[in-house]
Amino acid sequence: MALDYNVIGKRIKQARLKKGFTQEQIAEKLDVSIAFLSRVERGNSHINLRRLDEICNILDVSLGSILEGSSENSRKLFKQRIFKSS
Repeated sequence: MALDYNVIGKRIKQARLKKGFTQEQIAEKLDVSIAFLSRVERGNSHINLRRLDEICNILDVSLGSILEGSSENSRKLFKQRIFKSS
């Protein structure tokens, strides 16, 4: 399965905005340029898992939510619905 960096970038941006951070604040915490973070959010630059993990820690989101669009809450709800219908 190939990673879709456009989707990953959009999820990073959504998480950043939800937390109320600017690109400048996140870039400073990561010690990267604002231009790099902007390219990542637009899907124009690939990001390695180490750096993605750092972003997730800053934004307090899981890697799964960024990579797969899933969250622990949605997985729990899905399991509850499966077991409820059995």
